[in-house]
Amino acid sequence: MESQFFQQGNNIYECKTSPTQMGGNFSTSYLKSAIKDLEQRWKGGSKPSGYRYVFPVNYLNDEGKAVIEDLQSRHPDVDIRYYDCDHVQKLVDSLAKVNTLPELVNYINRVRGK
Repeated sequence: MESQFFQQGNNIYECKTSPTQMGGNFSTSYLKSAIKDLEQRWKGGSKPSGYRYVFPVNYLNDEGKAVIEDLQSRHPDVDIRYYDCDHVQKLVDSLAKVNTLPELVNYINRVRGK
């Protein structure tokens, strides 16, 4: 059965954590294994337009970045990006400036001119 998620027009966000290394580097061997599984799901052309790896509590070392860059080179038709815990912390810090969800919605609407 073909996935309804892995198709053009969709952007997939996948959070990955390494609970044994909280605040440390994400396991490169686990990342390689996860990418192998992902590519199996993409066989037959069922690929999304974008794929984002989010590592909310881990860093991505140079080896991990190289693994993702290799994935990007094998699938240039998919916009593949990653965000490690530094990226996530910047987002959290920015969102902390907005006190409530209604304030966030109002801010976004103001910025977008709605």
